[in-house]
Amino acid sequence: MTLNISTDRLKLTACNAAIAHSSGIGLRQLETLVGAHIDPTWLEDDGRGLLSYYDYQLQQQPDMVGWGLWLIELRAIRRVIGSAGFKGKPDKTGMIEIGYGIGPAYRRQGHTYEAALGLIAWAWEHAEVKRITAECLPDNLGSKRILEKLGMTPLGKQGAYLKWELLRAALAER
Repeated sequence: MTLNISTDRLKLTACNAAIAHSSGIGLRQLETLVGAHIDPTWLEDDGRGLLSYYDYQLQQQPDMVGWGLWLIELRAIRRVIGSAGFKGKPDKTGMIEIGYGIGPAYRRQGHTYEAALGLIAWAWEHAEVKRITAECLPDNLGSKRILEKLGMTPLGKQGAYLKWELLRAALAER
């Protein structure tokens, strides 16, 4: 069964084991497996590495589909333009961390924000999720703006990264 989320412009598809395992195959073969064209810039810059790492994660935890990598497809042109997802299933405190990346040609058009919003809505459907966190580099103004628009609270700098969070309890107060 394929797990999908639809937003206004996007189709998010939870990456399954077959797709994750195919990170080393050619672009056309991967597009056939995915069922959509794939932005080659995203695939070569980030995608293959993410798919390979996610393949490793799925080998360790086959039941983490949905809590890992999701492909972001721009529905109008049936093209995978990036990925978003969580860095694992909720921990014992109900925390998950969200991350995202999109091909350069598709940045600054609201696609990443829209994808993250869809994933956050999906995450809140799971009662065990109590807190969603994120991190970004201080000079990544685009990512900072997305996290602000998502309503995440900045927690300060930890190491090289700015840390953010969104609490389920804070949603009830809005």
